[in-house]
Amino acid sequence: MMRLESFKKPETHIGNIIIQILKERGIKIIWLARKVPCIESNFYKKLKNNTISKELLFHISDVLHVDLFVYYSEELHKKWNNLP
Repeated sequence: MMRLESFKKPETHIGNIIIQILKERGIKIIWLARKVPCIESNFYKKLKNNTISKELLFHISDVLHVDLFVYYSEELHKKWNNLP
């Protein structure tokens, strides 16, 4: 049986990716926080600390019309391609 300690946390910082998408589109973080909905101060902390639940990530993806889960999928594929 595989132990949880053997699982590494993904290197993808999805919060930074979301912030970059917002910048590229000229959208303020406060706008997205209200659309999701999430308390604005908590939302910014979640983005910076990279503590975004899958439910919140789903809502953000829906609002921005971007599949943000693909960044994690790409990381998995890179990992699998490097297996012996």
